[in-house]
Amino acid sequence: MIKLPKISIIIPIYNVEEYITECLQSVMRQTYKGEIECILVDDCGKDNSISVAEQLIADYTGSIAFRILHHEHNRGLSAARNTGTDAATGDFIYYLDSDDYISDDCIEVLAEPLKEREYDMILGGVCTFGDCHGEKYLYEDRHEIIGNGAVFSSYADRLIYVMAWNKLVNLSFLRDNAIDFLEGQLHEDDLWTYKCMMRIESIAIQHNILYYYRIRHNSIMVSTSNINKKADSFKDTLCYIQSHPYRTEEDYNKCICYYWGRYLQLAFENKKSFYKQYKVLRESCTFNPNLLLLKGLMSLNEYKKRLHFALPIRLGYLYLQVRDRKNQK
Repeated sequence: MIKLPKISIIIPIYNVEEYITECLQSVMRQTYKGEIECILVDDCGKDNSISVAEQLIADYTGSIAFRILHHEHNRGLSAARNTGTDAATGDFIYYLDSDDYISDDCIEVLAEPLKEREYDMILGGVCTFGDCHGEKYLYEDRHEIIGNGAVFSSYADRLIYVMAWNKLVNLSFLRDNAIDFLEGQLHEDDLWTYKCMMRIESIAIQHNILYYYRIRHNSIMVSTSNINKKADSFKDTLCYIQSHPYRTEEDYNKCICYYWGRYLQLAFENKKSFYKQYKVLRESCTFNPNLLLLKGLMSLNEYKKRLHFALPIRLGYLYLQVRDRKNQK
């Protein structure tokens, strides 16, 4: 009989008093028969999130081992995830945001492929709810991807979501490759996932909806007050891509095109100066933007599946390039 792997669930906590009960109760209901530890990282919020969590854990009588780690001061989501990862003792790690929740069978379903073979990562389906819903995040139709070339191509085609959550990841893989989150960076998942996909040799995919992602109007992801930090984060990822080896020129171009798109989409959504953002990014990225008109911002597969995203961005590039040439005359 194959021994079920031990799973470490990492939950950073910061100002989520309204949501933490739903999150933790979804962990407590897990049907997985193997060992689970759940590490909560207190990132020094200003509400009663930790008090609520402590009471829930005190009343819990199940088999999951809960631990709470405390930061001395607020350090951000990346640092909280790193703290939890460093303390984890499981075979696989699972990141869960404290304002989201998971299905009762989430860990059981994700761990199922490990009965047949070892994988570096297993990921599942995602459902959004809250202020926005209906966005699809998992476009890869296959049930497994073997070989780093195939893995990276799937990632570069944006068939695999970049968020760190809802991915069961081999903890030894992360530690052996020194993969962690860059502290102080918003959209830290982009760079973390890129580092993973550069090295991962095998991924299993469970298409069941296992993760419920809450979209909040006042969250970091949609806050206009953080636009400069978000833009800097995308530039950090672009700089990392440029300065580290990549598999092929085609994959490189796909990744660069994608992050150009993310960067400019940020400008579009926040009604900032398109041309100003374009110039800043162009100066920091050794990439010929004319390729966007020849090869397209994304692969054909992504155009088919995400036309509502791809078409406005591509038209935006056309506008910027026409304006750029006009200003150079």
